[in-house]
Amino acid sequence: MDWHSPKRALVIAVVSTLVGCSAHTPPTTTPGTRDVPLRVMVTSSALPLVIDAVSAYPDPQFTIEVRTADYRQSVAALRRGDAHLVFTSHLSPEDTQQLWAAPIVNDAIALIAHPETSIEGLTIDQLRQAYQGRVTDWAVFGAPSHPLAVISREDGSGIRAEFEQAVMGSRRTTGAALTAASNEGVLRLVRQTPGALGYISLASLETGVRLLTVESVLPSMATLADQTYPLRSTVFVVASMEPTGIARDFIGWLQGPDGQDTLKRRYQPVLATPTP
Repeated sequence: MDWHSPKRALVIAVVSTLVGCSAHTPPTTTPGTRDVPLRVMVTSSALPLVIDAVSAYPDPQFTIEVRTADYRQSVAALRRGDAHLVFTSHLSPEDTQQLWAAPIVNDAIALIAHPETSIEGLTIDQLRQAYQGRVTDWAVFGAPSHPLAVISREDGSGIRAEFEQAVMGSRRTTGAALTAASNEGVLRLVRQTPGALGYISLASLETGVRLLTVESVLPSMATLADQTYPLRSTVFVVASMEPTGIARDFIGWLQGPDGQDTLKRRYQPVLATPTP
């Protein structure tokens, strides 16, 4: 397993209880000394969070090793003991019961289209029709006629599981959908494919695509805070059981005021932070 190992300094934040869910499986041993790396698996949607957190967490003796993978691979690594923590925007019902998890920030599933798309947004029902393959031309949604190409994340992706749960229900994504293995891959395909429609984490949004409304609401920090945007998600940190040592310190900082303030540029905090 290949790990990336950036070092950052940390102020150790001692907390009495981490805000999380109980665990029922034996723990992955978490490092208890400063010279042992914290091994972290990160899904694509949670990667901006880890990048921002590591760059802001200040203790030169702290070492973190990061590997990116989809949700299924990340949880498998945690269960094998190959990782101490997983950061993800999805938790399956089974994993919710068997693993320890704590909310870190709120995010959204953002709907994006090729930049030349003229339509402003879709309803969830229209989105479902497109991803079922029942609508294959933008004209059905009131735009000029052009083939509609849906872009999906790969099977095993956490954001795909969240999207299908919120939008598709028991229906399957069409086999004609183009797939990408990361948010960056979806962005690239949507930019390059006229008529494309895709979804990504709001935290990963970049220029060069058209951000669409869902049910006439645009995703933003404000519409996440007031819960008017319908496709909301939460980024969790996951472990085999409640972490100890440097893993506990890191999570405590993320959940505290300094960590939440660091992350609010891309995500909606779960803890209220002072307004400048």
